[in-house]
Amino acid sequence: MIALLKIFIIKETFLHSMKIGIVGPGSLGTFLAGKIGKVNQVVLYGRKDLSLKQVVISGETQLKTDIKYTTDPTSLSDLEYVIICTKSFQTEQVMKDTHEYLSDKTMIVSLQNGLKNEKIISKFVGKDRVIGGITENGITFERYGKVIHAGKGETIIGPYGDDFTNEVKEFSQILNDSSIANKVSDNIYGHIWKKVIINAGINPITALSGLKNGSIIDDKNLFSLMEYICEESVKVAENEVVLPGDDPFKEAVKVAKNTSENKSSMLQDVENKRKTEIDCISGAIVSVGTKHGVNTPYNRTMVYLIKSLENSYLNNSD
Repeated sequence: MIALLKIFIIKETFLHSMKIGIVGPGSLGTFLAGKIGKVNQVVLYGRKDLSLKQVVISGETQLKTDIKYTTDPTSLSDLEYVIICTKSFQTEQVMKDTHEYLSDKTMIVSLQNGLKNEKIISKFVGKDRVIGGITENGITFERYGKVIHAGKGETIIGPYGDDFTNEVKEFSQILNDSSIANKVSDNIYGHIWKKVIINAGINPITALSGLKNGSIIDDKNLFSLMEYICEESVKVAENEVVLPGDDPFKEAVKVAKNTSENKSSMLQDVENKRKTEIDCISGAIVSVGTKHGVNTPYNRTMVYLIKSLENSYLNNSD
């Protein structure tokens, strides 16, 4: 009887509505606001003035969720979790803008691309308040407040600090309650590296070709290029971490298939003439490769080509 009561208390603790902030009203932030906002009190924070009162998700997930959108950083005070969903090159500025308004008990979750987000966040709040994470869900941005869930994938989280905390387990349960498949890992940095490798193998190719993820699998030339990029990236990563699970190239193929109808975030950036995350993906691999004396001609070429493409529209914008 006592054991059953303990289980009930634990379950009730996890299932009560939490106060959660989501930073970044882009594709992933909108998706999470819709899913998590169904069972929790969600504040969606961004820098643009938007008239958002509801988010709509179509595709693999179909729902409408009423949300609170704000540009006021004071709205992030008194929250239990804040999820950062911005571009990696915005992380430093986001933390500068918001950290002083956060409670000293608020946990910060990074579900971003790139290698250094958790390190940047920890400078403002300390390592023990940071949860690292990745997600393989394919989300296509239609407009602010409306996205397409183009491919299901697993979300993996883990402590950036040295030890597991109740908050890591609690956040996993928040995702479960929001129907977001996830698991907790004690090697989150290994998973982050693996995601970077997969992104390096898919995103620049799609951005340069203008094709959806699944098209890489159908084209033998692009398929081979993805394989070479992944193999080169693994040689770099093995100097830094133990990569978990299957070979990253096999995982990249699986991700491309599972999100075959999705436009990668980098392709979406190019189509909308925005700055891409090439520096924190392929560029990060090149940088770490240089540190360890590993040549990275494929990744370096992707950096040059994407930066040149970026310059063609960023330097010509009014």
